[in-house]
Order: sequence, then C-alpha cells, then structure tokens
Amino acid sequence: MLFQATNLFKSYGENKVVDDLSFHINAGECFGIIGPNGAGKTTTLKICLGQTRADCGSVTAFGMDVQARLLDVKKRTGVVSQFDTLDPDFSCEENILAYGRYYGMRDADIRTRIPELLDFAALTHKAKARPGELSGGMKRRLSLARALVNRPQLLVLDEPTTGLDPQA
Repeated sequence: MLFQATNLFKSYGENKVVDDLSFHINAGECFGIIGPNGAGKTTTLKICLGQTRADCGSVTAFGMDVQARLLDVKKRTGVVSQFDTLDPDFSCEENILAYGRYYGMRDADIRTRIPELLDFAALTHKAKARPGELSGGMKRRLSLARALVNRPQLLVLDEPTTGLDPQA
C-alpha cells in the first residue's frame, strides 16, 4: 500500500473538521477528496502531508509514519498546493531548478529534467519567463511540472483544476 490514513480526527475548539476518516491509496491509483467548502478537505491534506497534526489517528506513506519520517516521505512526494507558491523572481526554469534543490537533487539531474517538464507543461516557449508574465493556467501547469521534478511516487494536488483552461 502506497498511502494510508487511519481514523483521523481533527477539531478546532468545538468545530470537528475531520471526523474518523480512513482511506488508503495503492500504487497507480487516483484518489480524490470531494465535498463542499469547509468540509475538511484541505485540513485532511495538511494532515496527510505532515503540515498539521491530527488530534487522533495515523498516516503512513511508503510504509513510514508521516510525522516520524517526514523528510523521507517528502522526498518521495510531489505537491501542487491550492495557492500559487512559485517564486516571482525566478524564471520557469529557475523555479524548477530551485524546487529540485529542495529535494537534494544534483543540479545536473535537475537541468536534464527541466526541458522535458517544460514540454510536458507546454511551457517550453516560456522557459525564461517569470510567473508574473504567465497566465493563471500557465502558472498552474508550471506548478505541476515543478512538483514532478523529483519523479515522485505520490503526487498530491490540492484544487487541481483551479486556473486551468478546459482542453478539447
């Protein structure tokens, strides 16, 4: 099993945000959490990514406890957050390079990945552009490309279609 959340609980005061949630994800599966605003989706993702602690329950990824082995789990996980986290001072290429460095990747390995990731995101022609020069959809595609730099075993997308144009 690639990922497992078991009996997660999280509350803020009297407000139960996550109430006894359990699920698992096997390799090769796509898994989505849907629900209305305020249903606890983002809180659940934050718990799963080790960004906040559950009041009760456990989360394992790749057979490791997420809280206990957070850095090891992060090295094998790609994340596209709900909000734009691109560095506005860096070009598209530089954003991918910097992100790869966060994973401890060698510059030579990252530079090899950059052209294929920009091609995947249909941003080859914008390699030298800064995020402020990109449309919302292009920024979203760059965020996805950046999240794939380390060839993650698990890819987490929070609000994955925000800002994307529908394609025929």
